[in-house]
Amino acid sequence: MKHANIPLFIPHLGCPHTCIFCNQRTISGNCGFSLEQTEQTMHRALKTLGERAGEIAFFGGSFTAIDRGLMCSLLKMAKEQKDKGRVQGIRLSTRPDCINEEILDILEEYGVTSIELGIQSTDDEVLTATGRGHDKNDSQSACALITKRARFSLVGQLMLGLPCSTPEKEEQSARDICAWGADGTRIYPTAVLAGTPLAALYQKGGYVPLSLEEGVARCAPLMRIFEEHHVKILRMGLCAEEGVSRDLLAGCYHPAFGELVENRLFLEEIEKELEKIPPKKGKTYTVYVAKGALSKAIGQKGSNKQQLSKQYGCLLRFAEKEGLGGRECAIEEG
Repeated sequence: MKHANIPLFIPHLGCPHTCIFCNQRTISGNCGFSLEQTEQTMHRALKTLGERAGEIAFFGGSFTAIDRGLMCSLLKMAKEQKDKGRVQGIRLSTRPDCINEEILDILEEYGVTSIELGIQSTDDEVLTATGRGHDKNDSQSACALITKRARFSLVGQLMLGLPCSTPEKEEQSARDICAWGADGTRIYPTAVLAGTPLAALYQKGGYVPLSLEEGVARCAPLMRIFEEHHVKILRMGLCAEEGVSRDLLAGCYHPAFGELVENRLFLEEIEKELEKIPPKKGKTYTVYVAKGALSKAIGQKGSNKQQLSKQYGCLLRFAEKEGLGGRECAIEEG
């Protein structure tokens, strides 16, 4: 059965800090909040589910930091739909320092099934530079509290290209998230949005954002780390919300960012196989890949095919072949 989120945005309510990169009103596309309107949005979305397995997801601000009465009202609203069997789960996102035993008791009571933590980085220098207001220990402690309760699935959110970050720090953050028991992750390259402290820093020349190419290159090894540890990647890249494209000043943003990362990983695998031959200039070679992987292997707009053909001076054809799986490939002359 196909899965579908019913995203309900709670923009920046209760969040104790304004992180350097955050303009939650832009990300959610919503500058205000109304419990009544949120409930109406939920009911409209429920009507569109059809045969899909639904999950109500509270995104936007730090959900467990909002007014306790409002939080419980929202959870009650979601639990009613879960109890009726109209949705199968309740998901929320929050900060690592907004998790404790009392809060988890409440989330259990209302049937929450998945908690997403905005870990972003496990490097204290990066966390300080971005104004997160918590440190690595807060993230590790929150993960430990969540994972000891079997009811919850844990998702660790990670960001690329933050101030003071490096590829090595990001790879270590990915390993930490895996080691702390996450079931899933979301990877977000940093985007410079208008109205944020990061935008002011960027305009003064104090921050250099990642290019799209750099973001793809830095995300590819993270994807490998999460796959090796069987941590499901729920998303790579910001959602293509209208507000993001409108207020984007700079940074690594592409509506199909995840696909570009997949293309990059296929490119690396094909390069490895070509190096084993190596190909003769002017000759034609067929690259065989698993069924369903053809477009990812060829690359968006044929980018992989073009780059490899130019790099090795040969002609490349792509085809699917039984017996291959994942990103496996086989190359034959002709």
